[in-house]
Amino acid sequence: MIMEFLAGGELFSYLRMSKSFPSGMVKFYAAEIVLALSYLHSLMIAYRDLKPENLMMTHDGHIKLTDMGFAKEIHNKYAFLSF
Repeated sequence: MIMEFLAGGELFSYLRMSKSFPSGMVKFYAAEIVLALSYLHSLMIAYRDLKPENLMMTHDGHIKLTDMGFAKEIHNKYAFLSF
């Protein structure tokens, strides 16, 4: 598979270098992750491999989810509601 070049690199690398992020940065990245997962859920796709290594950054600092190998298409419309 081929992916576009993401000049920002892995979020994990930045986290490892800086040890922690300021709260504003954490809120920004958390919001972007929630929006991405919400979009996938609207398409009935469960992204099941969320970890910092799978979060890539664009050149302007936005998040992109990668590694959709464990993603699963949900055929039962109530699957997201069951615990």
